[in-house]
Amino acid sequence: MNTNIDVLDGDHRNALNRAIANILSTKVAEVAYAQILDGLPTQDALWDSFHFVEDHPVEIIGHSEICPSFIEKAREHRKRFELGHLNFETKANQAVGSDGFNLRLIELAAIACHQIGAYIYDLDEGAHKNKVYQDWRTKVLKEKKQDAEKRRGLADVAGYWAESKIFGGVVVFDRGETEEGCKSMWIHGDLIRGPMTLYPPTREQFDSLINFLISSLESMPECPLPYHATKLNRPRWHPYDAFAEYHIFRDRYERKLPPQPPRQGCVQCGVDWPELSDRQVLLLHGHVNDQGEPYVTEEECDAAEERIRNITPSSPLWRSFGDRSLYR
Repeated sequence: MNTNIDVLDGDHRNALNRAIANILSTKVAEVAYAQILDGLPTQDALWDSFHFVEDHPVEIIGHSEICPSFIEKAREHRKRFELGHLNFETKANQAVGSDGFNLRLIELAAIACHQIGAYIYDLDEGAHKNKVYQDWRTKVLKEKKQDAEKRRGLADVAGYWAESKIFGGVVVFDRGETEEGCKSMWIHGDLIRGPMTLYPPTREQFDSLINFLISSLESMPECPLPYHATKLNRPRWHPYDAFAEYHIFRDRYERKLPPQPPRQGCVQCGVDWPELSDRQVLLLHGHVNDQGEPYVTEEECDAAEERIRNITPSSPLWRSFGDRSLYR
């Protein structure tokens, strides 16, 4: 059931209003929404997130920059933005400042970024009309069922794109057994050269984001977004496992699972699973090079032992190290 923002009490409404205003004031949000207003992303923005396609409209026309006036149009939309136009399907009744509220605040901010992107797409006021991309997509893609299942079709695709550019990926949450909770935050990354696995912000990143969201415009720190994964962002979840078995998603309708779970490949990637490098450290422990020097020190081995405990059941190392995992 959609919940208009007017049902929130003053403290919750003020916190959310400040958080969204702070995000909209950033360069990363301005550029993302300007591209949706323009009607096409720039080449750099698109190929950061997708495999190169030679006949994509951005390549055909050489769309290397946002067309004139659309940055200013994005600023005009920001000035006219009203929080009451947004609808949410979430609860935000935790005490302001609590961990529970902070997670809900991030959730609502991500939903707001998504809804604003979808709204701007539907305006279809760009230099490049939506039909340009829609016609190309219809020609190239044989299967469009997943878009059709999104509540707003391609407008939702634009909303997820804007959110990904701002946050570093689509933001999802551990909903717990009830599938109504908000226990932890995960990011399904945006970069084509980044991990395919879901990753959490570090504690420092989480705190930095909250500090940014709740600050006044006069004392607002530098925006920490977007968050792209490094080896410090762990543990990782395979997107299928997270959605299908472990209640990690934003909305159940957001994607359709394939009929069969994906098979794990014989080659695993350290970008997806940073614990693989820790296993390598452990395998080298006790071995020496030609000069008789150890490949790894005791301190390095101890650190790897500690890190490798931070894995999930979808990790390729779960069979070997799952009995030590923090998720047990």
